[in-house]
Amino acid sequence: MTEKPVFDIIQVKYGSVVRFVNMERKDMSRLFLLAMMIIGLGLFGCGEQAGEAGNGEADGDADGGEVIEDNGGDTGDSGQSGTDGGFDFSTPELAVGQWIEFGADQMSQTVTISVVDSETNQGTECYWVQISTEGFVGQVLVDPEGLEEAMAGYEEQFGEFSADPAAYIRGNMADASGMANMFGNEESMEMALQFIRSIRMVKFENQDMVMAIDLVGVPEWLEGMIQDPAFQEQFQQGFVQGFNAEGGQQGLNTIMEELDSIDFDFRETDAEVAGNRIEGMEMSMVHPEGTISVMLSSELPIIPLAYAEVSDAGENHFVEVRGYGFSGAENLLPGPPAQTIQAMMFLQGMEQQMGSMGAQGREMN
Repeated sequence: MTEKPVFDIIQVKYGSVVRFVNMERKDMSRLFLLAMMIIGLGLFGCGEQAGEAGNGEADGDADGGEVIEDNGGDTGDSGQSGTDGGFDFSTPELAVGQWIEFGADQMSQTVTISVVDSETNQGTECYWVQISTEGFVGQVLVDPEGLEEAMAGYEEQFGEFSADPAAYIRGNMADASGMANMFGNEESMEMALQFIRSIRMVKFENQDMVMAIDLVGVPEWLEGMIQDPAFQEQFQQGFVQGFNAEGGQQGLNTIMEELDSIDFDFRETDAEVAGNRIEGMEMSMVHPEGTISVMLSSELPIIPLAYAEVSDAGENHFVEVRGYGFSGAENLLPGPPAQTIQAMMFLQGMEQQMGSMGAQGREMN
């Protein structure tokens, strides 16, 4: 028996990512795969809660919304190509009552993200952000100032990406080592930690009883772990070995070959979203096999994504805002939880168990 707890965790965590990258063409086109990459990279720079409250309220009553059948296709073309780091991705400051609803394709089921309550936690005013869909309700207690600090690093990464998307992808995603470094370097891990610090508590319903998990102490525990050189080495090795074992490099090679056939464009534009005309920035990718369009707008509450659309080989798939507002959000988990669990108790127990397993393995060897 050998001691590989971190390696095993990394394999589980990234195995699905590798399988996603290596899906065959019959299951997912290369264009759609690239769409997921640009959406993910684009959203790195979004969502910080800046001090410009109300910059999405100029369109009047936005508490309603209707499904936009053309998915924002009626867009303007007044903006300049390229971002030059000048576009503001900030959403309005979090406030109780805000909500935004997303749908995909022609599916009737939607996902609603809303701000339903506020609470002072560790001396800081935080907000309960609710995620709800058919059959599921969950809430996270968010420190808005901490979230703003966390998003600052991702905004800088987005600036690097938008300056030359093809070069950014080649420089960071050409092979497993590059991707492991992108996710596992000191700066990336610190940004991830800062994001975790901004989430104070998680609340959900379990068997008709509201439960909560308190994350106090978790960021400090994770910080100590990732600063351990042994963990960093295992992270790199685990990522690369797991990625290559799944054949992920073949998928990456395909992506790199396609980059020369893609035209990237960034421009300020406006579109009809959930019954309102809003301004934002559209990122587009044009490829011989199809096109990708993603619109981000600082006029939307909570999440600045207006729509993301992929057209490929006669097929069209999209995610869109179907409604949003700045008041009227409903709290589906009101009141204090019936039970609050300290996450650190589980982490410390897991750490002790892993240590015992490692000691047993060394004895057997």
